Amino acid sequence: MKMGLMDKLNNDANLTRSSQPMKQRKEDEGRGQLLLDSIEEHGVPDNVILLTENAYRRGGRQIGASLVGAVFGSMFFLLPIGLMIVSLFGDAFVLVPCLGIFGIPFFWFGSRLAGPAFQNLTNPDPLEDVVEMLWYDSRHRFLAGIEHTSDAETGQEYYPELSYGIYLKDGDEIAILYDTPSEGGMTNGDRRVCLWDPQSELESYVVLNLQWFGYYEEEEARERARFFARKLRLRFEHEENEITGWNMEVVNPGGGFLITRGSP
Repeated sequence: MKMGLMDKLNNDANLTRSSQPMKQRKEDEGRGQLLLDSIEEHGVPDNVILLTENAYRRGGRQIGASLVGAVFGSMFFLLPIGLMIVSLFGDAFVLVPCLGIFGIPFFWFGSRLAGPAFQNLTNPDPLEDVVEMLWYDSRHRFLAGIEHTSDAETGQEYYPELSYGIYLKDGDEIAILYDTPSEGGMTNGDRRVCLWDPQSELESYVVLNLQWFGYYEEEEARERARFFARKLRLRFEHEENEITGWNMEVVNPGGGFLITRGSP
């Protein structure tokens, strides 16, 4: 007998909470795609709930940002080139090779700024309406991020795509990490509710960012954290600066001076 999608989804329903605690997080070996196909073909199963839904628009020609990138990127190109031209007219030929070598990092950085900017101005990505949905399969303790995309001009909908699939494991928690605003208002700061693995052996304890908030939306963030904790049946106790999201035993085992790129 051929096994259907729902049979495949439910065939190991008794292998999660009743089993011994998992030391390692189980890999998604197809359950996310099965869940996506099942929702599309048969509707939402009884044991699956929608946790978050985020709609936005992407692609298209970003004139303002692209012009800024093109101008600043071109300046990094023009500076060493201008110095070489001045050296040629000033009979300082010996400086031209030196300036060429000196200009390599300028050319590289300028291309990183100007290249995507000119690409967006001349050949922008298609304008799309995107809806990101986070589904939770309580029977298998499984999270699936599914992206629905449609053409912003024609309204044509494309088949959804699976962004990620994550199994929960014993010991997971819900946490809030915050980044305080900088002095002078250069950055506004933020808060985020995330899935937290205190036993992680990776660089970060953050498994998944669930929802973002402004820094001063403290109570709203806590309310959503309690919501996720209730739905996922996890503890919510950790609320700290985002620096605590780094697993220092991995990223800085020697305990020396540390510079990190991005957020955990």
